Amino acid sequence: MINRSRSQQPALLKLCAALVLLLLVFPQLTDARVQPTHGFDLFSPQEEVQAGQQASAEANKQLPMLSESDPITLYIKRLGANLAAHAPGEKWPYNFHVVKQKEINAFAMPGGPVYINLGTIQAADNEAEVAAVMAHEISHVVQRHSTRAATKQMEAQIPLSIVGSFLGKGIGGQLAQLGISFGVGSYFLKNSRQAEKEADLLGTDIMYDTGYNPRWMAEFFRKLEEQGGARTAQFLSDHPNPGNRYQYVTREAATLPAKRYLPDTSAEFAQIKQRAMGMK
Repeated sequence: MINRSRSQQPALLKLCAALVLLLLVFPQLTDARVQPTHGFDLFSPQEEVQAGQQASAEANKQLPMLSESDPITLYIKRLGANLAAHAPGEKWPYNFHVVKQKEINAFAMPGGPVYINLGTIQAADNEAEVAAVMAHEISHVVQRHSTRAATKQMEAQIPLSIVGSFLGKGIGGQLAQLGISFGVGSYFLKNSRQAEKEADLLGTDIMYDTGYNPRWMAEFFRKLEEQGGARTAQFLSDHPNPGNRYQYVTREAATLPAKRYLPDTSAEFAQIKQRAMGMK
């Protein structure tokens, strides 16, 4: 027994040395991963899901929604589910919808509902660009940006000692008393530049973990900034550029270990885009 253990020691030392060398040569293996940010949030996960479901039900009535059975919607649901499976943290009940509007935009509601405009699909040159937008929105859900912003508003309005009475059962009506809404066009769906940067960086990692080249996020956002115009106005308003967006997304992507990515596009995307381009 003793002799056998001693014979194994050189091999063990070599293995340890190889691991140390690997971490010295590729430090990104230990420190490249972006961690979701956290902040004070008065909403429990259950309350967050409830608020998002109520806002989503209203959005589905207000917006010109593409049918849930349309091939484009089914494609977005599959793509979104694949990305969400690689999102860190709480496993929110994600669901994905397509808004039949030509403007380029996308948004996420608390607790999981994600919406993408038909115009965003029309503007994308490949599947990876659509995945980039969706990974970004999923990241807002992961980091609970909407309810964290609403929490700050609530703190400013009422004492924390009684704020609990405004949450819980019938959360929609209670929030309405405080002037807080997560509906379409809500202040709490318009993200700060800091929240945008956080979603960019976490979304970069979600793309990578799903198998897409994360550099397409940088490319798509740069393309929208350069295009400008009426079609991108709402997107750029809801997703303000924190500054150097292309550079910091590119830097984050460069820290991730090299691997074989999924194709940037697919035959299915080509069919979906053709169908989308035929819609008005």
